[in-house]
Amino acid sequence: MNDNLPTDYNQIRWNRLLLFAYWFVLLLSIAVEFVYLKMEQQDAGRFIGLFMVRPSLLLAAVILLAEAGVRFLPRHHDYILISASTLIAVVLIVFNPDETYLLFAFFFPIMVSTFYFQLQKLFYAFANSSISFTALCLFDQDLLHAVTPGSIAGFVSMFVLFSAVAAGVLLRGRELTAHLSASFEANRELLVRTIRMDRLSKTDALTDTYNHMAFHEFLDRLVEQGNLNGTGLHLALLDIDRFKSVNDTYGHQAGDNVIRRIGSIVRSKIGAHDVAARYGGEEFALLFIDQTFQEAYDRIEEIRQSVEGLPHEALLMQSVTVSAGLATYTSGQGKEAFFRQAEWALGEAKRQGRNRTVFASADKQERSGSA
Repeated sequence: MNDNLPTDYNQIRWNRLLLFAYWFVLLLSIAVEFVYLKMEQQDAGRFIGLFMVRPSLLLAAVILLAEAGVRFLPRHHDYILISASTLIAVVLIVFNPDETYLLFAFFFPIMVSTFYFQLQKLFYAFANSSISFTALCLFDQDLLHAVTPGSIAGFVSMFVLFSAVAAGVLLRGRELTAHLSASFEANRELLVRTIRMDRLSKTDALTDTYNHMAFHEFLDRLVEQGNLNGTGLHLALLDIDRFKSVNDTYGHQAGDNVIRRIGSIVRSKIGAHDVAARYGGEEFALLFIDQTFQEAYDRIEEIRQSVEGLPHEALLMQSVTVSAGLATYTSGQGKEAFFRQAEWALGEAKRQGRNRTVFASADKQERSGSA
């Protein structure tokens, strides 16, 4: 059994609760002694001094020392609180030797130790209570007169049994904790694998952008948002100019290298909330979200100019160009009409001589920018 599982979750709060319990024991002892004073014919002055003031001062001193220990020696808070509970039990028994039922106060340290879910803390509490009980039986004459050998044997048997049950509870609790930890780790690994697989299923391996299927999933959701709340949405389609001649002249491996480098440029130029996808062989689709038309247009132009200025070693240091079509979504327009609008703009960029960006409005009134 691994005895080093983390057990400090919310420990500061639980330490505070234990200290509150100690203060409650102090107040309860005062209340019980007060009731006893009222019920029995006692010398009030002597009784209050012997059985209320003195034990209360000692209990308060023990608790204040525990408060200071927890605050200034936080690494040993567990042993401090267990020791304090033992001292509380000793004070209660010493000042009330005739009340033999108070011997069960030695169960208190055992209960406190279970808060830490560590067997060494339970053994420490067991040793504390056992040594304290033995010392009282040997040196406290008043207690010796109040108890019988049979009652001592009975108490010892119950104390050992209680400690054994506490040990069993801790062992069972630690088994469950270890099982939960293992289950959590397994579920986390499964979640990570699922996320990775989901990303792989939606990512184009060559460009590390989204693939065709993922792009349409995003487009469907964003069009729906645009219809509901007017979310700003722009769609750009980019196509590498004369890419067939690149493959024919330099080979498909060179063509893949060009696509990969252009994909890197696209990813570096879009915003954190924008979507870039490889839509087809040499075509990219970009969705700009919550941006003005001018912001989307400027980003496309940055991409186009960066591509134009990038020489490719695979093409003997020549560069390629891209044409782009840009469209802005109008609420209620619909996905198909929106996409056709961007396709029309891309076709118009090709017809106008390539290496340019053309914007298509809903009624196909176009504006263009070129090198």
